[in-house]
Amino acid sequence: MRVAPTLDRSLRIDAETPTDWLVLEMICTDACQMPDQPLSDQLAALMSADEDWVELITPELADQFNDQILHVSRAISAAPKADDQTGSVFIKPEEADTWFGALNQARLSLEERHTISQYDDLEPEELGEEKAEIQAAVFRYHFYTSMQSIMLEYILE
Repeated sequence: MRVAPTLDRSLRIDAETPTDWLVLEMICTDACQMPDQPLSDQLAALMSADEDWVELITPELADQFNDQILHVSRAISAAPKADDQTGSVFIKPEEADTWFGALNQARLSLEERHTISQYDDLEPEELGEEKAEIQAAVFRYHFYTSMQSIMLEYILE
């Protein structure tokens, strides 16, 4: 998979294999798998003393988080694919915040589920005997982080 900025300040993601498409689809899967409580509820718990937050902000945040995931899912699903499963997904500047939010939710979910930060000093291939699930989670976490870095550098203002 290749990720690069374009001349019109978009981001182009070139998927070259079915595995690349799976990794892209996992953004939404990971974002939806927050253990215990949804992210909006976790934020509300931090603001429990403020009734307005729970009543007004939490439902709006939940809608925003769900909309981000839905947008990314639709963009990936709608991307044209050639017979050999190659294809591209484009992130336009006006969609960058939405993608960034979905990627952030996915990263937070992976951290909650697998405590990815304990592997910060290791590259995915250095995990050795760790379970394949952990290796895949660390790989996706690094990929999501890289995507966010590229977006911050080239698209987001």
